Amino acid sequence: MRRLTRLGALLGAFGLMSVLVAVPAVARPATVPGLPVYLALGDSWAYGEGSTDPAAGGYVPQLHRALQADLDCLPARSTRAADGCKQLQLVNLGRPGTDTMPGVTAPIVAAEQLPVAIPMLEARNHDANPRNDVEVITLHVGGNDVSGPIRTACIGGPTPGCITTFVTEMAIYEADLRNVVGRLRTAAGDDTPIVLGTYDNPVPFCFLGGISGASALGAMVLEGTPDGALAGVHDIVREVAADYDAEVAEVFGTFARADFVGGDDCLHPSDSGHDKVTASFRRAIDG
Repeated sequence: MRRLTRLGALLGAFGLMSVLVAVPAVARPATVPGLPVYLALGDSWAYGEGSTDPAAGGYVPQLHRALQADLDCLPARSTRAADGCKQLQLVNLGRPGTDTMPGVTAPIVAAEQLPVAIPMLEARNHDANPRNDVEVITLHVGGNDVSGPIRTACIGGPTPGCITTFVTEMAIYEADLRNVVGRLRTAAGDDTPIVLGTYDNPVPFCFLGGISGASALGAMVLEGTPDGALAGVHDIVREVAADYDAEVAEVFGTFARADFVGGDDCLHPSDSGHDKVTASFRRAIDG
């Protein structure tokens, strides 16, 4: 009973984390038919929210520049592989929540982003030209998927309905993530790297940190309970990634105060936070 009481307090605090910021989306660039692509999908982390300049300082554009310098995107082994993939194009479909559009969830990725991503993958990765392929896919989603229903169910305390909702919403998220990643894998083919992003816990470094139990809740929603009784977002990400031959970019536990925007923003990495996310994706891709 003591564990359930603490769980209810944490889940009630988590309801305060679902604040969205109105930010215009980065314009989607046109692509050149014969050149390779890095395809990014996801939420406000993928968009670059929290960075001084999301279009340049977010982890996706940073990773794009790194891949241009380091990725071997030639269709066969060559001494030119060390020259990188200078013509690699970026298509970033990630977006933030706005006043008129909710924060991105896995179902929103399926509805808004896959209709762009899947035809691109099918056209490029299954034609006769290996030089125009989508070379890398990254996906960052999950932070917005579970908070609303859990807040509604648990704001009044640790009822059986609260715990049931927590488990149910995580199960729904898993099914939705499997739908997205499975479709990406089928369209991309077996050899295209797919990397799923994780989050770190912003609560200790924003105004919610002063609420009893809130920091522990942020960790629990991401990493689950220590005894394994409740799975968190990252547990699901790791399981789905393993089932679809994808990698996971791990950042949980690596952020310091300066790596989050902080204050009234209890969601987004700062410039240095995006630097750390970039490094995590590079490690995942490099193996």
